[in-house]
Amino acid sequence: MSLEQLEQAVLKLPREERRRFAHWFYEHENDILDPQAEDEISPEVQAILEQRLTEIKEHPELLQPWEGTVERVRERLHELRRQDHSSR
Repeated sequence: MSLEQLEQAVLKLPREERRRFAHWFYEHENDILDPQAEDEISPEVQAILEQRLTEIKEHPELLQPWEGTVERVRERLHELRRQDHSSR
């Protein structure tokens, strides 16, 4: 089946079926594109992870606990909104 035939078949599906297909495709994208690389991490991502791990080990004082993160983000957003309103 060609890509064009596949596209036509998908577009002929009822809306709910297209939605289910899109969800399925998203969930299986890695299997479709590269079934062998299911659990592999690219060298670029691996390098970033190793760099961050080194930074964490060298500067643990920069870490913040997960607890309270939502509240900190909300407070920061409120602060930015207040600044935006006061500058008008």
